[in-house]
Amino acid sequence: MIVTPGYAQDATPPPDTKEARQLDQVVVTGTRSTTRTEANSLSPIDVLSPKDLTSTGSTDLATALGRLLPSLDFPRPAINDGNDAIRPASLRGLSPDATLVLVDGKRYHTSALVNYNNSVGRGAAPADLNSIPISAIDHIEVLRDGAAAQYGSDAIAGVINVVLKHGAGEGKNSINANYGIMDKGDGETNGIDGSLGIDLGGKGADAKGWARIAFNYQNSMNTNRASPVSLFTPEEAADGNVAHQRYGDPAVKTYQVLTNFQYAVAHNVDVYGFLSLSRRDVVSNGYYRGATNARNVPDVYPDGFLPQIVNHTNDSTGVLGVKGVTDGGWRWDASGNYGINSLVFDVQNSINTNLYYSTGASPTYFNAGTFKNSQALANIDIGKDFSVGWLPNPLTLAFGAEYRKEKYQIDAGDPESYYFNQNTLIPGTDTPYAGGAQVFPGLNPTAAGSFTRHSEAAYVDLETDLTDKFSAGVAGRYEHYSDSGSTRSGKLSARYQFVPEFALRGTISNGFRAPSLAQQNYQSVVTIIDPTTGQLAQTGTYRTSDPAAVALGAKPLKPEKSANYSLGAVWEPTADFSATLDVYQIRIWHQILYSDTISLTDPLLAAYFNSVVPGQQVTAIQYFANSAATRTRGADLVLNYRVPTTSFGQFNLLASGNYNKVKVLSVGATPAVLQENSSGPIELFGRSSQGILTSATPRTKFLLGADWTLGGFNAHADLTRYGSVIRVNTDPSTDQKFPARWLLNLSGGYTIGQWNFGVGVDNVTNQYPQRVKPTNSGEDYFSGLQYSALSPFGFNGRYYYAKVGFRF
Repeated sequence: MIVTPGYAQDATPPPDTKEARQLDQVVVTGTRSTTRTEANSLSPIDVLSPKDLTSTGSTDLATALGRLLPSLDFPRPAINDGNDAIRPASLRGLSPDATLVLVDGKRYHTSALVNYNNSVGRGAAPADLNSIPISAIDHIEVLRDGAAAQYGSDAIAGVINVVLKHGAGEGKNSINANYGIMDKGDGETNGIDGSLGIDLGGKGADAKGWARIAFNYQNSMNTNRASPVSLFTPEEAADGNVAHQRYGDPAVKTYQVLTNFQYAVAHNVDVYGFLSLSRRDVVSNGYYRGATNARNVPDVYPDGFLPQIVNHTNDSTGVLGVKGVTDGGWRWDASGNYGINSLVFDVQNSINTNLYYSTGASPTYFNAGTFKNSQALANIDIGKDFSVGWLPNPLTLAFGAEYRKEKYQIDAGDPESYYFNQNTLIPGTDTPYAGGAQVFPGLNPTAAGSFTRHSEAAYVDLETDLTDKFSAGVAGRYEHYSDSGSTRSGKLSARYQFVPEFALRGTISNGFRAPSLAQQNYQSVVTIIDPTTGQLAQTGTYRTSDPAAVALGAKPLKPEKSANYSLGAVWEPTADFSATLDVYQIRIWHQILYSDTISLTDPLLAAYFNSVVPGQQVTAIQYFANSAATRTRGADLVLNYRVPTTSFGQFNLLASGNYNKVKVLSVGATPAVLQENSSGPIELFGRSSQGILTSATPRTKFLLGADWTLGGFNAHADLTRYGSVIRVNTDPSTDQKFPARWLLNLSGGYTIGQWNFGVGVDNVTNQYPQRVKPTNSGEDYFSGLQYSALSPFGFNGRYYYAKVGFRF
């Protein structure tokens, strides 16, 4: 697949020959064969080059993928606490943690943060794609198919395999600088990145090896799209809310380095590995506290204050392995893999109101705690192509085993960050002052803990061309988790080439996703909007084993189960035109979801809860549960047309689109203990939460792209239609549909010698999503948040950028 390949910083590619096919890229994802190409793969695969990833002004991987792949949604919510720092991406409208991420074919660890806000990916703790520097990437293979039988847990929606740059030599080194700014004058971005290769000796067949190092530094300022007009009550407006509220992208500083190598230690035996280190410092905004707000201390903040979360997210991965080929033709690969993500929550420009009125003093900067998630793997893969007498073509046999150990850890914050004295009351009331650091109360010792599990897995994979036209594959996997039992999954794949220009392909598979340690053990108390009431609530998320969650019906989580079906067509009538169409259905049972907020404003329920677990400083509770069965149906269409000319250069044209519909088939019953101890009906997974699954990502997304090269000149244009999304609320009369939008991006460049220069404009026509209506109870119109967090393209407006690069 050729996906918007224009890139201002790349030298003009050599002209394509007439014999070259459009889909001739050899792929390694979704197959154990060494000869499968994108065209003859048994499952749909997108191959994205560095030119594709940087064809717009994006400097982070997830944003680039969101613009290139119609089946992937990457919104940009704000005032989302830690999810401003680690944003999730959704493939085929499914949960972000239903997509497995690999780096050079090795399982990448997931992040430490759970998305607890009312936005896309709610309840997920997926891998952090933006921890991988684009400068280190050779290409990306996106398998749009269930692959749990091949790769294990999480591969329900598909697999994203990030393939790193390998080798060294002249012309393979680069240094690039970039600068950009929003049309409104904020969001300024500047950075430098590069990739350098080192030859480790030898030539040709006697080459010993190579090493590479890639680096990336980016400094992005924040944006602010809070409403410029008063949406507050007169009292709130008098406190200066309008002037001080901020709503937009956070300020982010990114530091990344990735080094990888390969070295021959014997004949047909290589040692290889990579080490990736990433750090992001993110400053995001909370809600402004007005001067007369009960959460403010006027003696400290006479005009009120805007609390900010300072997240330090550190991500590290190391892989070391040895691989080779025996004289008998057996391919083998043994490796160890360790990855860890940590997310530190600092809070600045804040105060603990309860502490201040209890003791007469409070810090304004807090360390509120840290979340950590790590995984250690040991695995071996073995494969060989056999000649079998009754088969006309070689049979690829592959099998392997894996041991994985995972650890999830919560570290408590400073005592001042979670201090609360229930006897320190607001004068004239029986309500205590709010405790904990404003915007993110510190994690207390009862929330802290360290949790581990291990799993063992074994797989086998067979693949062959049964005839010159008919290819087939079968895969099976067994996996056992120490905390959630055993799972078995399988996959059947087939492809039939009717004529050289046309083929059909299809797959049937079942899969699973084990509950993440984060979902089982995440615990915190935060101030968020309760989607059932539209009001700010001090909400506690409790791990399923905590007495507070057990008292309200929580049970141990079990794995999700899935069934995937796909049928596709590949058409290549000429060497310059290709088309693929794939339709699919994905069923998921026991889907793990983040419950609705269980409000303790019900006196009967509050009395019951306090009798079981007294002393809790929360007004609502949430936990994770196996809550629903869903069905996803959709289709992906990709068209590529290459137009070489003699005098006017070469044109590459692309049209692609995705249709995707998620339906909730059933919802788990509300625990009896909730119904028995409340004065009214309670839903554990209600209408608003179901809407996040079914309506928060676009049902349709279409992309038109064009690239042109002539001599040293190149130009790129893409026009994307983001389909409508709907904020579904508890009360249907307050729902709001946000209409579709077309976004146009343009860029151009010139290469002279080893230098290349580029300029571009994203969102040329300065499109914004429709503004939030005051009747929409699921958004926060009256706090000045005029755009929905569901917008699939954000709400920043036009962006200008320039790049310069040097290759050597």
